[in-house]
Amino acid sequence: MRTGWTLHLVAIAALSLLLGACSSTSTSVTNVRSAGDSARAFSSTLVVAANPSARVRTAVGQALADRLNKQGNTATFLAAENHSLSWDTPAELRGQLLNIAEQGQHDSVLVISLVDRKHHTDYKPESVTYIPYTRQIGAGASITYMEQSVQPASIEVSVEYVIQSTLYESATGSAVWQAVSHTVDPESLDKAAKEFAVVIVAALNTPESEWKNQ
Repeated sequence: MRTGWTLHLVAIAALSLLLGACSSTSTSVTNVRSAGDSARAFSSTLVVAANPSARVRTAVGQALADRLNKQGNTATFLAAENHSLSWDTPAELRGQLLNIAEQGQHDSVLVISLVDRKHHTDYKPESVTYIPYTRQIGAGASITYMEQSVQPASIEVSVEYVIQSTLYESATGSAVWQAVSHTVDPESLDKAAKEFAVVIVAALNTPESEWKNQ
């Protein structure tokens, strides 16, 4: 099955660099495109996080493979020790992964890649609020005064990762499913990988027509 999509594999960045002043991780899917196939249409899926870092490949790839298997799919995580692969050359890497999949009798390959990293800064100026207070000063008498509450200026910084997940058919090299997701402020690599896997596998196992109606 062939599609006319032009696909670019971009190495996924190390999410662990963002530890620090983060609130909570959130991942959402904003776009799904498919040619009618889903993970359940294949008997064996090779899962790959395209990144030069073995730690990132392990955390993301293993989380996705575990989630796929838990949801009734059959998936294998590509071991992070594959140092001979062209992790820094997306065009060569795609061909290498398809060869590995065919040799291992995997009929599909799920590749996770980073397409953008956005930094958001939200400046909130100082604000002043006046709160009324009433105090009794005698029998039947009271006085009301206003107390000032000052909220100092603040800057909130967040980081958003835009990640592309692509499912390839091994025999043809064609992309049969693709999703774009957004992960904001990951607290840690492992936690972000697990939460990302839950969202992506749910989208992968949902027919496109149903996903659009959600």
